[in-house]
Amino acid sequence: MPALPPTQFVEHRGVRLAYQHWPGRPGAPALICLPHLTGHKGSFADLSAALSPAYAVYALDLRGRGESDRPAEGYGFAYHAGDLLACAEAWGLETFGLIGHSFGATAASYLASIRPRRVRALVLLDGGADPQDDTLRAMYPTISRLDQTYASLEAYLAAMRATPFFQPWDSALERYFTADVVALPEGGVRPRASAAAVARDLDAHFTYSLCLHFPAVRCPTLFARPALGLRGDRGHVFSETEAAAIARQIADCARVEVPTCNHYTLLLGGGPPCLPAVRAFLAARLPAVS
Repeated sequence: MPALPPTQFVEHRGVRLAYQHWPGRPGAPALICLPHLTGHKGSFADLSAALSPAYAVYALDLRGRGESDRPAEGYGFAYHAGDLLACAEAWGLETFGLIGHSFGATAASYLASIRPRRVRALVLLDGGADPQDDTLRAMYPTISRLDQTYASLEAYLAAMRATPFFQPWDSALERYFTADVVALPEGGVRPRASAAAVARDLDAHFTYSLCLHFPAVRCPTLFARPALGLRGDRGHVFSETEAAAIARQIADCARVEVPTCNHYTLLLGGGPPCLPAVRAFLAARLPAVS
């Protein structure tokens, strides 16, 4: 695997935000990538490497995740939008495309709706809207693992390998989860994402209605949904009816179904599976420089 770019930081209102940058050719369009609810910037490693240098790609750790700071307060889509705009200013980006996965896609669609002149293209990887309330409530118990301490990196990787959602296990998943933990001074490891931060962002979902923002999204948009649910043919984040409604309510939205993957392996699996659809969409709607 190619070496990953170094982690760098932008500071915004006292919060350090971590990112990795894959440079583009002179004049290349910029893309900013936002991970899933508990995820980190490493989820975009293969996608970013494949899109660069035709595009200048930035993968960001949202506050409370990865190597970004974990403030006690300041969560919800408005705060993430402020962080994104501060990063874009630091990187000298007047306009950019957004690629978001799950919660990151929802944060991306929010920003595209409130700053339509800044966002040139939007890629929503099985996200972008509010899941049903019962789906959201079911997520709270799953974040408890973020407070767990594991005896070693090997123990953490063994637990992730045994999770049905992360199958088939491959080297891309191994690399992603290896970077997902921090070593503790007293021994052992724990996930980098803050359970308290994730819970606050889940809380915010209940006071937003992202579908109300869709008419304000003006840029070309791709909505990619995995063919598989988290339980095979069941357990999709969005039902077929909901997925069709998302694509219908955004004025310029193409929809694709990505075979042989689920909500997580859509991006985290080797390849990744979403790459052909993302590359084709960007080539048509946000052409790279030659």
